[in-house]
This record gives sequence, C-alpha cells and structure tokens, in this order.
Amino acid sequence: MARTAVCKTGDVPPQSIRQFDKICVVNTGERYFACQAYCPHQGVALCEGALEGDTLICLEHLWQWNLGEGGTPQGLAERALQMHEVEVEGGVVYVNFSPQPA
Repeated sequence: MARTAVCKTGDVPPQSIRQFDKICVVNTGERYFACQAYCPHQGVALCEGALEGDTLICLEHLWQWNLGEGGTPQGLAERALQMHEVEVEGGVVYVNFSPQPA
C-alpha cells in the first residue's frame, strides 16, 4: 500500500473538489473521497465539476458518480470512477494508491 499525504483538510473546504496531481480530493462536508482527476468519458477535469451530496457531476456532459458507493456510475455515466481509500489524521488527508478493482 502506498499511503501518501496529499493535502491538509483545510485545502479542501466542505462541499468542494480540488485536484492534486492526478487525483481529485472531494470533501462532501461529512466525508473525504479521492478519485481519478479526469472524466473517463472525454478527459474533462473533474475538479471543475459539481457536487451534490455524495454525487460528483462532470459539467461537460453531465456524467455522474456516487462516491459513497465506490464511484459507481449514475444517470448518463457509462463507466465507474477509479477511487482510492482516504484516511484523515491530524488535519492531513492521506490517500492509499493501492491498485483498485475496476
């Protein structure tokens, strides 16, 4: 497991999405998630998308994913997001970059 400190909790305010290198860290206000940084449809940066609860929405073609259910596609989305395990300790967001099942 490659556990990596990615950012401080304050870097990602509640109800926001921030990109750090090749991943997005999402703070729903209740929980942090980490996923691939670009939409699997046409490579649009997901940090430019919208967040509704646990649902991440790509603004280019409105693909949606339920982050709380492991990045499962909803609505128009045809592919799941690659998700990474997140741990928050001492005000730091750590991401586990272990390979995830597709």
